Parts: sequence; C-alpha cells; structure tokens
Amino acid sequence: MAKKGESRPGLFGSVNHYDEHGKKIGRSEPNFFGGYNHYDNKGHKTGHSDPAFFGGYNHYDNHGKKTGRSDPNFFGSYSHKDSRGKRTGSSDPNLLGGYSHNDRQGCYVATCVYGSYDCPQVWTLRRFRDNTLARTRLGRCFIHTYYTISPTIVKWFCSTRWFQSMWRSVLNQIVAKLQQKGIEDTPYKDRSWR
Repeated sequence: MAKKGESRPGLFGSVNHYDEHGKKIGRSEPNFFGGYNHYDNKGHKTGHSDPAFFGGYNHYDNHGKKTGRSDPNFFGSYSHKDSRGKRTGSSDPNLLGGYSHNDRQGCYVATCVYGSYDCPQVWTLRRFRDNTLARTRLGRCFIHTYYTISPTIVKWFCSTRWFQSMWRSVLNQIVAKLQQKGIEDTPYKDRSWR
C-alpha cells in the first residue's frame, strides 16, 4: 500500500487535493445536494460525487457516467471502488483534518510486513484470497471485514517494531503452510471475484 495523495480542508467547506509530492492537483466544492463538484488545478469541472444511500459517495465524470464509489469504513476511513466494484484504494483520516489516499486493493498487513504488494509471500496470500477464500460466502465476508479494518490498523501500527515482528512470524507460518499445500509464490495478477 503506497500513499498516492492527500486531501486537506479548504475554505467554506471546500477540499483541496494534492498528489504524493504535495503538489496541488485540484479541489472539490460542496454542492446543493450534499455532495461535491470536482475541479482540476486549472478550475475545469471534472465530475461530481453524490451521497450514497447507505453512506459514502457515488462518483460521476463530467458527463454523468458513474466512475465508482467510496464506501465508509471503521474510524472514518473510506474504501474506493471502480464502476465494476473492484477496489482501487482507500482514504484514511488525518489527525489535523482531511484524508491520506492510498493506492489499490492490498493485503494491507502483509504488504506492510513484507514491504511490497508484489513479492513471493504476498503473491501466495493473494492466490489464497482469490482462489480459496473468495469462493465461499464466509470467506468473502472475512475478506470484506479485513479490508474494512486493516487499513486503519496498518496506518496506526505499521511503523512499530512489535507490530512488524508479531505479524511477520504469523504470516511466515501461514505462507509456509499454504506453499506446502501447493499454492505458488510466482508473480500473480489479482482475479476479480466481487
């Protein structure tokens, strides 16, 4: 999971957006319906977001075509999905307001522990997620719960030595058992199962 930007509160309910280097890339202004109109850094409208029925937002481009949605998670964070429901990232609240934005779906704890979304241990875990857990209702429920809770846990504790040590030990055992059962550790592209 890598930081891909940040949003900070602006004046009169607006929100300013910045890339991962701190360069301003746009802003969002509140609209009459409780959502936001989005503008690029030159002031051109790029789309809008409207409140969703169960919380969060539905996102649309400048022509009204739905481009995705943001679903609320625990502790004020959001999970972002594209128009097909595939997870594209998350946003976690900052201490002084606004949000930090993180890229794509991920094995959050495993990515934190092993340092990459694309490494042999995480490839094994991703295969297990897509080809075993995702095939059952209970497994999908576990995955959704994990993706709801883990971004915030990783944000709070990933940089601590005890967190890394504890989870590395647990994950090493899980990965070893999965590999003994024949789950490969070769490069892997996520399978859509939602």
